[in-house]
Amino acid sequence: MKPYKGIIKKHFGSIVGVALLHVLMSFAMVFAGYSLSFLHTAYEYKGDKVKALLYTFVIVLFIWLFAMLMHYISLLAKAKIQQKIRTELRQMVGRKIGSLSYSDFSNKDSGHYVSWLANDANEIYSQSFASLFSGIENLATTVFSLGALWLLSPYIGIAAIVLLVAISVLPQLTNKQLQKANAEVSTALEISTENYKDTVMGGSIFFLSNLRNRISERIVAASEKAEQACFRYNKTNVTVKLLVSTVSMVGQVILLAVTLLAAVVGATPAGAALSVGNLAGSFFNGAGALVQCFMTVKASKPLWEKFEIHNTETNDKRDIASLSEIKVENVSFQYDDRLVLENINCTFCAGRRYAIMGESGSGKTTLTKIVLGLLPGYTGNVWYGEQEQKMVNAESLYDHIAYVDQQVYLFQDTVRFNITLGKPYTDEEIMEVVRKCCLEEYVLSLPDGLDSIIMENGKNLSGGQRQRIALARALIREVQYIILDEGTSALDAQTAEEIESELMTIPDLTLLTITHNLRSSGKYDKIFNLKMHQAG
Repeated sequence: MKPYKGIIKKHFGSIVGVALLHVLMSFAMVFAGYSLSFLHTAYEYKGDKVKALLYTFVIVLFIWLFAMLMHYISLLAKAKIQQKIRTELRQMVGRKIGSLSYSDFSNKDSGHYVSWLANDANEIYSQSFASLFSGIENLATTVFSLGALWLLSPYIGIAAIVLLVAISVLPQLTNKQLQKANAEVSTALEISTENYKDTVMGGSIFFLSNLRNRISERIVAASEKAEQACFRYNKTNVTVKLLVSTVSMVGQVILLAVTLLAAVVGATPAGAALSVGNLAGSFFNGAGALVQCFMTVKASKPLWEKFEIHNTETNDKRDIASLSEIKVENVSFQYDDRLVLENINCTFCAGRRYAIMGESGSGKTTLTKIVLGLLPGYTGNVWYGEQEQKMVNAESLYDHIAYVDQQVYLFQDTVRFNITLGKPYTDEEIMEVVRKCCLEEYVLSLPDGLDSIIMENGKNLSGGQRQRIALARALIREVQYIILDEGTSALDAQTAEEIESELMTIPDLTLLTITHNLRSSGKYDKIFNLKMHQAG
């Protein structure tokens, strides 16, 4: 649980401040409970009892109001640090996602990662930090209540300590089951979130097929599986709570009995029973909740382990300063038992124009992803100048090469962000690539121009507009190489011709066009044809 310790260390000052507020609040609440004994003292006053009771009542009321004020302040402080820590937790999850290899990242549905950011991040905060603050509060309540009980009578204090040990030991028996159930819940929520997302994203298919009821059916089916795992966790958790509550209830009865017995033998005043009833409740509720918090924090261990980053990369990989050429040498690749590429050889020199052609399924996109370092499971070699791919830092490669996928993804953000991805380009620089991609008329027609919002995955745009924004995203980076994987397939012939001609005029730009339908072969320095591999 190294990340847990790291976050505590980073926010140590704030956590200590909140903890102190909880301790003060607990003291105020316990003292408020203890102050009820003042009323019995006033009742036994030898003088004007009415005046003494009224005066004492005002004091007790003030003590209780102060305790409630402290409770309010501590809740506000906890809400403020919750805001910071939950953001930190999502940043931690984001770092974990960013640390994955492309193949590992691609092996999971996006709903899987949404579940990490929503369900797991919330559960980690609830189980680790909310339980930590509650534990501190309950520890203080337990200690202060024990002190108050001891003041009333040492016999009561000793009885409380003995019962505290029983409360602490019993729940430990279910610790492993609680951790296992917690891990199962996390996995189940990942799967259900994937199914929810998949159903909603495909909702239009159900609408147009007149099968709207399938939406609720798929959601219910996914929910039932997740809720079964949640039930198993809650069942284990309820067992712990039942054990603690049973001991607490029996303990309160025992303490009250001890108090009355002590009053009979004269070891404590009879009025102590009034305070013991309140203090015993505070003591056992605090002790029980403390044990529950401790168990919950321990149960969060599988969630923390999921987001630990294990760095397996060696430090001997080199950065790419420039790309004089990319050379593919005897490269073969297969998906499971299906061979897609076999002994492919091709070289792409800087500043030249290339086309890679072939039927659908001939391996054009696969070859592209191998060149980009996204599919490491190939045989053969890929050279970037004099450096072999396996000895190169992939991050440095992407400073020199841009990829425009045939399946464009746009963020639910501004046109500006979808082109710049948050990097600080000027409006002039952005509009220059907008013009090159034939987007100027569209951008100028928008109510907020570059700052107009694009809807989810660009569903308020045409396929051609989406492709042009993706192309602008690549051009603005001023890279050496641009790979267009069917990057103009959604455009009309004239617009596609204009954009491709514009790209051809950019000095020192190496263009790799992946297509099954080449518009003009005369523009390219070389054309590579990939043949469909025949099984057997």
